[in-house]
This record gives sequence, structure tokens and C-alpha cells, in this order.
Amino acid sequence: MDERLAAELRQMETAIAAMPDGLVLYAPDGRVLRINPAAEKLLGLGSDQAGLPTEERLRGLSVLGSNGKPLAPEQQPTARALRGEEVHHEVLVLDGPPPQGRRALSVSAVPIKATDGQVEAVVATFVDVTRLHRAQEQRDDLLRTVSHDLRTPLSTFLLHAQMLQRSLEPGDRDAKRVNTIVANGQRLATMMRDLVEMVRLESGQFQLARRPIDVQAFVTGLCERLAGTLPTERVRMSFEPRLPPLPADPDRLERVLVNLLSNALKYSDPPVEVFMHSSCVDGFVAITVTDHGVGIPHQKLPHLFERCTCAEDNRRQDGLGLGLYITDMLVRAHGGRVEVESELGKGSVFRVLLPVDTGPAAPVP
Repeated sequence: MDERLAAELRQMETAIAAMPDGLVLYAPDGRVLRINPAAEKLLGLGSDQAGLPTEERLRGLSVLGSNGKPLAPEQQPTARALRGEEVHHEVLVLDGPPPQGRRALSVSAVPIKATDGQVEAVVATFVDVTRLHRAQEQRDDLLRTVSHDLRTPLSTFLLHAQMLQRSLEPGDRDAKRVNTIVANGQRLATMMRDLVEMVRLESGQFQLARRPIDVQAFVTGLCERLAGTLPTERVRMSFEPRLPPLPADPDRLERVLVNLLSNALKYSDPPVEVFMHSSCVDGFVAITVTDHGVGIPHQKLPHLFERCTCAEDNRRQDGLGLGLYITDMLVRAHGGRVEVESELGKGSVFRVLLPVDTGPAAPVP
């Protein structure tokens, strides 16, 4: 029996040593009980450092979150796992001296608990995602550069086109051409705004400017402002009496409602009406947008808020497919959620739920 157990242990040791990903077993006090060669290489540690306290092992090494900001020791995945939390696929950036230099790791850490719930050890895995992280940083830098460099000439272009549009008589033969130029310029401006907002949300360079909002006045005013760009005469609004003030960022809330309202109008043919209803539900203000348009296939609903997803294949997609993705992220940043119900051929119901009482702006997941 002892020989069989010894053989199984040797096999397990060989398998752990051969793993391409790093694996570390931590004691409850944070000491390293076992570390495989891949982890030693990724973390820049030698086996002689295993018994050192965590602060000694990390000396000379900067630990950053995926947003590039320093991560406090108590917020790092292994420290959280030692407190009993399970952490999965969290990206850390380690910045240290050569030969390792700067590298990005996807970290998962899971506590091993005794029958009384006490943490006996923590198993952590480390996967090198440096190339992927670098590619994402380069993509974000490119998007920021392109959007910044293009916005100024586009704004000038749109300004002159709109001035020309206003100067033409209704029956002018060039009015249709100018209207097309303005419409497509506005579409391009919307795409660029989506790209900028996506980069800000995903990189953590994003803060909410909350203030108390009168929901009825806000929604009514929004529909009035949109009358020149959307067929808001088809929108029917209703409000539950005595709605509480909603602590929200007005610019971001407008963005959310414009996205949902423009989709509802676009995917339901005139003269079909679109309904907006505001109510209070269990400490949340619920703003519901209902249309009776083409609807969304059931199999697409779970993926509706993913990046670059179009709700229906046979729909004409006017943008980059980021509208619902950004909508969901903005609502979650407020501490709320978006719910959707839809039936193909019968229409869709989108419900935005935002908390009435909330603390500081939540980080975007």
C-alpha cells in the first residue's frame, strides 16, 4: 500500500512539474508550500524564496490590476483566497526587473477548507497572457488615437453640413443630398462615440457624475430633444405617481435610453407605437421600453449584451454592434441591471432597473 501511494505521489509530482501553467500551493499564513517550475519562471521566484513572507517575495515587484493601477496586497487574488474567497481568471500585471520584466498573468485562486470552514491551504494557478494583454493595450491606444484625431475634423465637417442644411429651402433639389451627408456624418460620430465609450469602460477610465434626477421630467425632456432625429411622435409615455428622485449620471442615463428607444423605433415599422413606462419596484426605478416589432430569436437573448452583437441577423445594422453592450455596462456601473423579454414577430420589452439608494459609483465589471 505504501509503495502504491508513493508511486501515485510521484506521478502527481511529475504531472505538476510538467504543467505549462504555473501552480502554487500556499499555507494559511501565505507561505509557499509547493511551486512548480512554470510558476517559478512566471513569478520570478526560486525555490529558496518559498519560505519568505509575501512582502519579501514581492520586493522590487510592482503588482498592478488589469487597469494598470497598483493593487494593494490585501486585494490580490491569493490574499483574497486566504480569506476564503474564490477568485477565477483575474488579470494581474507584474512589473519587475529583467529577465522577467513586465508580464500579465491570468490568476485563479481557490481555498481548500477544513470541515469547520477554516482555510487550510490555497491552490493558485498562473497563466501567461502577456501577448494577449499587450495586444489589447495596443488596440485601446489605437482606438483612442483614431477617435481623438478624427473627432475634430468630423465635428467641423458636420457643423458646415448642418449650416448648409439649414440654409436650403425645403424644395431645393440639393436638400436630399445634404440631408444624406448630415445623416451619415451623424452615424459616423455615433460609431466613434461608441468606440471611445467602450475603451473607457473596459479600461476603467470611467467615473459617474451622479445627481438626483426627476425621472418624469428627464424622460419627457429627452423625447422632446430627440424629436428632430427620431420619430418620437410614435412614443407613448406613462409614469407611476410619486416616483422617487433617481441618483444617476444624466449623460449616461440619456445614452442608455437613447440606445433602447432608437432600437425600438428602428425595429418596429410605422405607425406602430413604442411605449415607455417608468415605475418604482423594490427600491429600483424601472424604465421599460416596449415595442411590437420584429422581435429577437430566443437563442440570441443570452448573447444580446455581448460586444459587437446584432440582435437579429436580418436586421440592418447601422453601427458597430456596441449599443446594447455599452448600455448594459453603463447600467451595471450604476449598480443596476437590464432585463429583456422578446418573442420573434411580436416585439421586445427592455427594462432598465436602477437603484434609488446607492453608494459611490460601482466599478464596471
